[in-house]
Amino acid sequence: MIRIAVACVVLWAAAPAFASDLVLREILQEQPVSDAPDMKVMISRVTVKPGGAVVEHNHPGDEHAVVLQGGTVLLSDGQEVEYAEGDVLFFSAGEMHGGLRNIGGTEIVLLTTHVVNVLEPFRWPAE
Repeated sequence: MIRIAVACVVLWAAAPAFASDLVLREILQEQPVSDAPDMKVMISRVTVKPGGAVVEHNHPGDEHAVVLQGGTVLLSDGQEVEYAEGDVLFFSAGEMHGGLRNIGGTEIVLLTTHVVNVLEPFRWPAE
């Protein structure tokens, strides 16, 4: 489980991090953090369709994710990783994650929660 969390995802946050329209992000709720005007919480549903890819990226805050529907991904190092329903992932602020492609025949669906600084870009792609 730790290997899975360290190896991947992230799964997951919009445009630049997603390689195509095969990865969809729906923001379900966005709220400021109480007593922290520079911070916000974003809850999203991320769907990675078969063949969809998430490029390696990071965020200016923590990301938590729960796998709602699992599947198999291929990491940039060639390793295959299986995500199961109920798997929980965590990426701390600035931690690179992503760099994967859905190689299975079904969608992978996650519920993500980001706690990020509103004064910084939501994500940075890997350099």
